[in-house]
Amino acid sequence: MLSEEDLFARILKIKQLKENCFKYLEESSNQLLTQKILFAISELTAEEMGPVKLAQIAQKTTGENDKLKQDLVRLTIEKSLLKCGLVEKLKYASNDVRYILTAYRFQKIKEIDSFRGESSQPIGDVYELPKNTWPLSDEFYLLLAKKYGYEQSLNKLHSDYDSDVIPRGKYETLNSDYKKSLDQINEKLDSKYSGLEALVVSES
Repeated sequence: MLSEEDLFARILKIKQLKENCFKYLEESSNQLLTQKILFAISELTAEEMGPVKLAQIAQKTTGENDKLKQDLVRLTIEKSLLKCGLVEKLKYASNDVRYILTAYRFQKIKEIDSFRGESSQPIGDVYELPKNTWPLSDEFYLLLAKKYGYEQSLNKLHSDYDSDVIPRGKYETLNSDYKKSLDQINEKLDSKYSGLEALVVSES
């Protein structure tokens, strides 16, 4: 199975898509099976913290997972999402094939031909799949919650000390303890989840 580092790399990456592939993410495609499959893979991967099986995708997108529905989903993936590089197919065994998104953030591009050769030009803003469908561990969210808690506690502590609510000795002890805990949390966020905090807490 894929490591957490591999999953996080997919979140951090911005994948460039030509207009004919980016259309699968647009509002005009929200009733198409193609887009439903994309969102289903994203949601299921977040739950499983890893690649997901065809039967799971079929069940989530069509409400059934019989062979007919699985074949429909598989053909849709192969004819569009695999060709566009939106989805990756992973074969663990002859009877164990799974799927995962290649990225969670996408940039529409327009290809330009000129005498200097081919180049591309970004169109519009980066599109992000909903953050609640990103494959992030419970530990990551717990660390964020603890960080926010210690930051709030430090602010309250400073305010109370400035207002002479607590004595200096107690203030210095608590200030040292809170800062030490906050430093440990920040160190883990920076080492294991580098770059993810800024993405998750930023406005969508």
